[in-house]
Formats: sequence, C-alpha cells, structure tokens
Amino acid sequence: MISLLRRQHSAPGASRPYRTFLRIPLRVAAAGAVLAGAATLLGAQDSGAGSTPAARGMVLVELFTSEGCPHCPDADAMLERMYSTQPVEGVEIVPVEEHVDYWDRAEWVDHFSSPSFTERQKKYADAMDLESIYTPQMVVDGVVEFAGNNESRARATISALRLALGPTLSFSPANPRAAPAAAAMKAQVQLQGKELTLGGPANVYLILTEDKLTSRVGGGSNAGESWKHSSVARWFYRVGQLRAEEKNFSAGLALADPDPGWRLENLRLIALVQEEESRKVVAVGLARWQEVVGARGPSAPSGTVSPAAPATSKSPGLPRR
Repeated sequence: MISLLRRQHSAPGASRPYRTFLRIPLRVAAAGAVLAGAATLLGAQDSGAGSTPAARGMVLVELFTSEGCPHCPDADAMLERMYSTQPVEGVEIVPVEEHVDYWDRAEWVDHFSSPSFTERQKKYADAMDLESIYTPQMVVDGVVEFAGNNESRARATISALRLALGPTLSFSPANPRAAPAAAAMKAQVQLQGKELTLGGPANVYLILTEDKLTSRVGGGSNAGESWKHSSVARWFYRVGQLRAEEKNFSAGLALADPDPGWRLENLRLIALVQEEESRKVVAVGLARWQEVVGARGPSAPSGTVSPAAPATSKSPGLPRR
C-alpha cells in the first residue's frame, strides 16, 4: 500500500557538524563496493561469448550545486551535456539540479536554492558517512557520490551501475471521470510501479524540473555572469511510502499548478522510489508535463502537492487534506 503524505521540508538537527567544501574524494566503502561489483558484472557481460546488451533503463543523477559556487558552472554544463547527448549505452540519464542554500547571503540568494535540497544532501552525507557536504557534488542512484565536475568519473559510474538498473515507474494521464471532486481544479496524473525489489521501507518522491533556464547571477563567485541551467528542480516532494514487502503500487496524484513564470513545454515530472535507510534508488520514471497533464496553463503560484488517502494497485485513492 502506498500512502500519499505531506510535503517534506524543514531540516532536523544534523548528527554531526557539516562544512562546505568545493570538492572531496569519495570515501564510502559501501558505495565503492556497489560500484566495484557492478563494474565486475559489466566486464563479465561485455567479454562473455554470446552476451547480450543490458536493457536500456533509467539512472538518476543528482547534482547539488549553487550559483554562488566557483566550480559549479562547469558541473552544471557537464550535467546538461550528459542530459542532451545521453552518452552511456543502454542508459537514459535522468538528471536533477538541486540548488542548496548554504552559499546564499543576505545581499544575494540563488534563484533556485532551497533548504530542502540542503537537507537532502545532508541525508546522503549521513548515509554515506561523509564528514562534510560540498558543491558541486554528484550522486548517482543514491549510492555513489563524487565531485560533480568529474565527467570521466560520472560516465564510468553510470556505465557500471547500468547492470543494476531497476524497474521503470510509469506516468499516465488520470481518468477525469475518476478524479475526485475535491481535486477537480488540479492537474491529475497516475503513477504506477511494478515488480519492485526493496531492501527495506522506501519513500516515493515526485519532482518537477524545468529545462532551458538562464539566470544572471547577482552574487558569490560568479557575480555578473549569465548562467544556463537545465533540469532544475522546481519542487521535490515525498508523496508516499512503501513497506519492504510491497512490489507493486498505483496512485493518483493531484498536482499543484506550476508558477506562471514556468514554461510548460520545458517541464518534466520525475518519480523515484528510494530506500529510506540505504538511500538506494530502486526505480525511476519520467514524463513531460504536457504529455500527461496536457496544455493546462497555470492559474496561480503554488507549492504543494495535495496529500491523498492510501492507494493500492486497484484504486487511485482519494486526495484529502
């Protein structure tokens, strides 16, 4: 059963002090083991007689970045390059730019920053036993992290992890006749996951990203520069939870209208199932906003996803406050 919950925000107290660095090496034995194991399997498959290529699947690539960080423009450009060229065979790279707020100052704030992205980065640091958080930092499928402007490391990691690809989540337009009256004025989508293999309880997240953005930086190390962005997280909510034994789910989601300043043709919905303790991303899905919502224009700025009652694979559930 998947239960749709309130949005996730506000950072709990950190269990250890965090210091901001521009880059640090990977220091996570568990993540290294995952990567090494996947690389071994990859080599065995590629060299074996009669082997067949792995099925194309999705890999989540998160970049923790800031417009105030001196090394972040290169990292953002690298992420956009991988997004547009999709250079790893058998993989669809699903990028998300998450702008942290610890570079912000009273006289200038990053256009896209949020404390919720800083909190998400801290949770990765806890899970990976890192001493600090830093930018730019790239995290692949929740299990491997490294300096976010290291393109060779990014490609090698994504390639190695492709043999551990999980199932794909699917979006579809909601049936308007089944849409609850309470959510009749909101965009509706259906999210479905099948054949999940969970190592423990997991969270379901829904992300809205926007492509083809340009901003003029007003402070920090990049003051005065014009900066292009793609796949920037506009909002990032926890919308449900799964028990370890659950393998399938289907849920109807009522979405907030995008801000009037966001361009509908550049918006994408990304969903992921992520184990709560290990932070491993088990499944990913994505769709263009206009593919599943249509050309519905924004009516007012909003930043919430309507919570919903429990939903199962047989019922989309009913939204409620």
